[in-house]
Amino acid sequence: MRGKATTHMFNKHPIMKAIVEEGCRLLFKIYFFLFHRVRVKGMVNVPKEFEKLIIISNHESLIDGVLLWTYLDLDLKILVSRARAQEWRFKFFMQNDYTVPLDTMNPYSLKGIIDRVNKGTPLLVFPEGRMTRTGSLMKIYEGTGFVAYKTGARILPIYLSNTYSTIFSKKKEGRRKIFTPITVTVGKDLEPIILEDMPPKKRKKQAAAIIYKALCDIAYEARNKSATLACELIRLCKENKSRMLYKDSTGKEASYKRSLVGAFALGSCLSKVPDKNIGILLPNLTITALIFMGLQLFRKTPAFLNYSTGPAALQHAMELADLTTIITSRQFLDRIRISQSVFEGKKVIFLEELREEIGLRQKLTGIMRSIFPGSYSQMRPGEEKETAVILFTSGSEGVPKGVCLSHENIISNIHQALIKVDVRETDYFLNALPIFHSFGLTIGTILPMFAHAKVFLYVSPLHYRVVPQIAYDEGCTIFVGTNTFLNGYSKKAHPYDFYSMRYVFCGAEALSDSVFERYAKVYGIRVMSGYGATECSPVISINNALEHEYGTVGKVLPGMEYRLVPVEGIDDKQGRVGKLYIKGKNVMTGYLKNEKANEKFHVEDRGWYDTGDIVEITDDGFLKIVGRLKRFSKISGEMISLTAVEEALAGQFGERKEAAVMAVSDERKGEKIILVTNSRDAELKTAREILKAKGFSDLACPREIRYMKDMPKLGTGKIDYVRLKELLKAVNSER
Repeated sequence: MRGKATTHMFNKHPIMKAIVEEGCRLLFKIYFFLFHRVRVKGMVNVPKEFEKLIIISNHESLIDGVLLWTYLDLDLKILVSRARAQEWRFKFFMQNDYTVPLDTMNPYSLKGIIDRVNKGTPLLVFPEGRMTRTGSLMKIYEGTGFVAYKTGARILPIYLSNTYSTIFSKKKEGRRKIFTPITVTVGKDLEPIILEDMPPKKRKKQAAAIIYKALCDIAYEARNKSATLACELIRLCKENKSRMLYKDSTGKEASYKRSLVGAFALGSCLSKVPDKNIGILLPNLTITALIFMGLQLFRKTPAFLNYSTGPAALQHAMELADLTTIITSRQFLDRIRISQSVFEGKKVIFLEELREEIGLRQKLTGIMRSIFPGSYSQMRPGEEKETAVILFTSGSEGVPKGVCLSHENIISNIHQALIKVDVRETDYFLNALPIFHSFGLTIGTILPMFAHAKVFLYVSPLHYRVVPQIAYDEGCTIFVGTNTFLNGYSKKAHPYDFYSMRYVFCGAEALSDSVFERYAKVYGIRVMSGYGATECSPVISINNALEHEYGTVGKVLPGMEYRLVPVEGIDDKQGRVGKLYIKGKNVMTGYLKNEKANEKFHVEDRGWYDTGDIVEITDDGFLKIVGRLKRFSKISGEMISLTAVEEALAGQFGERKEAAVMAVSDERKGEKIILVTNSRDAELKTAREILKAKGFSDLACPREIRYMKDMPKLGTGKIDYVRLKELLKAVNSER
């Protein structure tokens, strides 16, 4: 009754109400300044005039509503749960003139909310409906979307940074702090949601998806700041100190603090090399990650060499990147059977000698620099756009290209991925993907650091018995791999080996039905499929726990634009199918010594990256890969996707058997499809029946089967189509 009487008194005396409100705002601002050094960005985006307005924000702590009421110059109302408002702890804060209670058990309760918005009341809504338990966005309740499209209100997205680290959050992992800096980022208001052309049953879901996307976009805008990898590595290592960061199969462990000390010590030794670009030919080890960090600290550019492609490709890569200094290991060269003669004329730094160079002096210097980084933690103007690392494409369809990725590229892609995937401080990554692979570097090695997590680096993804055992022994929670490798693990693992796994992500190649079903049925894990390219740092899209559609590779990540370009001979399905182009801060700066490709990328395509993939956008906005344009064959005037045919036949001739679909010249029809497999039991009749049952036309059926005992592979486990084509030509010439 006292709350109602106070409200009634305020309504009768608006001047008194204004005075009390300004007094409260002043007190709150003093508190927020002293304890949280609150910064508000984008206040110019708060509309001064509007008919209807809904403010949406992520929800990380109990002070979120008060924080926004304090700093937004709006006479807003905060939507709260009636059940929560009736709890004695929250009555004073949630049962007053500044809140609007919502009874989630009463469907008619939304009508009152809609009426308030229609009358011009600016409404603050936390669409997640609860405080986050993970630090990331949680599911969006469709009621918010319903109110948004029913009222036709403009939507103002806001992102609160770091309230999850305050004592007012429900954070269970890591420390909650009394003094925590907070940033409020206000985005540009969005046009009203109009869904009149959509079936009524789908409107709430679609409106909720639009709100989720708006929150993801503003989260990316708030998190992604101009920085270099060196600046971020120093910041993150100093923040996390004694927490473990890296561990490997040799038993070497390094905390965040020790990693920074080690990186400074190693970087100091390597900084004496006059070259800007330095080659790295090493497996997944803790010291490999620290060398990468050390080179970043001393503004050197690491170029990771793919040791799975053979001596010729190695020499091509070294020439392309002007490498005269290579860091490797004698023991590792012996294991992968690469002769040291491939480095003739180069300066080779072996790990065995590098370890001996680091004495007490270097270690003490490393400790001092880690405590007082000085200029190492400072960024020169425009340095974020300089090349941070050189990677090489797989070369599955031609000569490998050298890709220059800037600091901005990699950091942007990490934030784009972290907004969609709720990686927690307690998560433990298992990364067996080689660091020379963009997925293995960005997602498997650097991203865990940005998430304050840890990672186990394993030397080879081909050890199908060992990798699942590591997952079990270490209690890993996030696993990254390719379909080929995941398939191998699934056949060797014990059903309990993945007991602690929260997420398994598949990239680099299509996720097969058999692999998805096996992990779901045997291990109780839903494998999340993603898609990317080295040139995009690499992740373009990914399925996640909130947005998942089987058979697709997820939705394009925030901070990226995409467009589809029609391809002659392929049905564009009213603009939903075409060649995919991507643009964003994650897209490379360019190729090494490739003027033709750079001319196309920078000038002809105006910074849009041509993925070369034909994709379809589903009704819900997910990407579905149709196939690579280079892997389409024109037969009797019809474009046939060799990738689609290959995926349809995958695993059909035995669990351990592989199949590749190729197009070869044909006198009658220009080209014909052949099936190359290591299964002697494969028959054309069986292949035809399988394809027909899956809806393929007669033109898509193979006309010939070629047996090949050892299928050529790339380091990622994918078929090496260039090598396969050469082998087929060699066989044809012998006939």
